[in-house]
Amino acid sequence: MALTAAALNIQLKSEIKRVYLFFGEEKYLHNLYAERVKDKVLQGPFAQFNYSVFEDGTSSFEDFSAQINTYPQMSEKKLILLKNTDFLTSTAYQKPMEAILKNLPEYIVLVFSEPDSKKIKKNLLKLIETHGSVVEFAKQSTSDLRSWVCRRLGKSGKRITNENAQLLIDMCERDLLRLETECDKLISASGDIEAISTELINDMVYMSLEFSIFAMADMLLSGNAKGAYKTLNKYKIAKEQPTFIISLIYSQLSMLYMFKQLKQNAVEYLPPNRKFLANKLSTQSRKHDEDKLRSAMRQCAQYEDKIKNGQIESWTALELIMAFLLT
Repeated sequence: MALTAAALNIQLKSEIKRVYLFFGEEKYLHNLYAERVKDKVLQGPFAQFNYSVFEDGTSSFEDFSAQINTYPQMSEKKLILLKNTDFLTSTAYQKPMEAILKNLPEYIVLVFSEPDSKKIKKNLLKLIETHGSVVEFAKQSTSDLRSWVCRRLGKSGKRITNENAQLLIDMCERDLLRLETECDKLISASGDIEAISTELINDMVYMSLEFSIFAMADMLLSGNAKGAYKTLNKYKIAKEQPTFIISLIYSQLSMLYMFKQLKQNAVEYLPPNRKFLANKLSTQSRKHDEDKLRSAMRQCAQYEDKIKNGQIESWTALELIMAFLLT
């Protein structure tokens, strides 16, 4: 059974295994714990000389094998990090990898970092479990992410409300790597001000176009015409594609309508990367009229057809959809 990040953290305080397999969606934790293993295994001026990284499918298995059989320089250990290679998934490497894992030299520590464990050959997975640890870095829960954001900002003397922490998490699409970057930006931009405000987050944090369009759809449905048209003006300046904006507004409306119809069962039909929005969508769906959502979806579909047939200019179609949603 795979360890969690918390269990690995405890383990690293007392021992270092010969081989690790990290898998899961949370890239930030892959990088964080690879560095922690490195700090435990390698110290002193020769640390970098005894550290090798093999990355992606272009890595040479011969070079990797040679590193296994080369003694460390002025150190007791060598660390080899393998990120998204095909050494554990390709049939061509299955037998030689078995031999390496069964006869791993005492001076070697291996760390495999893979997005998914399902493609790894079962016998290789069993060997890693026998000689080391398998660790899953799953996407963190919303409450864990809020705690992480508060701790990260708190270390620099900053504070943030739960509501603003959630806004930041949603804007970063629950990606810890992005959250780390954006927290650092907010710390720098806030200067001597202790509280991280909504305004600062909106001004400083990168917002993906998809998230921005979903936010605009919320403004339209809640009657915030000023905010919606301010956002529309930004899209025009940035020369975004209005047809793409219409399609994402339709997507947001359809998710709200689905939650209106299916209640909490609707979460089963969300894409994997959108399941974290379930509570928000469920709450929002209760605020909106079912007939209006259905009519707005029909408007989006009709105007998309008219745009394709050259019957209407795309920006005009988008503004008519916005006007309908605001009525």
